[in-house]
Amino acid sequence: MSKKAVILNGTPRLKKGNTIVLVNWAHELLKQVGWQVEQHDLYKMDFRGCAHCDMCKKVIDKPGCILNDDFNSVLQELSDADLIVIASPVYCWSVTGSTSSALDRFYALFKNNVSLIKGKKLLGMFTSAGDAFEGMDLCVSMLKQLCKFGGAKYLDTVVAISCTTQEELLTRAELKRYLEQVIMGDAK
Repeated sequence: MSKKAVILNGTPRLKKGNTIVLVNWAHELLKQVGWQVEQHDLYKMDFRGCAHCDMCKKVIDKPGCILNDDFNSVLQELSDADLIVIASPVYCWSVTGSTSSALDRFYALFKNNVSLIKGKKLLGMFTSAGDAFEGMDLCVSMLKQLCKFGGAKYLDTVVAISCTTQEELLTRAELKRYLEQVIMGDAK
């Protein structure tokens, strides 16, 4: 049985952005080592953040979100995944709006005393034209807190900082090698 990975891609720039380079590298590497990969380009989806109605808390063994939108089926995939990859450029000292809304919906994965992400691994991938202290540190901290609360393991962070063009990022072979080490180390 192959392992399952879900990539939540939070960049609106799906052809010429830097984040899509990292997403494509991760997708390809995971497929190469035999993972089943589901990728969701969040900006193409029609969904909103959690309504915090707590209806999901009445269902224990599945997400149970009552919002009827594109993200509802993704919640079940996240619950079934072995690895969750969160990819986002840093916007205004945080993740993109679509990424924030997706993470907000993780609320349905946290039941009263049960976490549907317990034991799963989470990988953060971020890009920034600035340095790591222009919001990326806050993005990483947020994901680590999410993992701590949900009993998941924060696997690592892959970051492309001080990078303004896709062409520049594509020259950073060491970054792709590092991502490969992270994925291969987890895949064995």
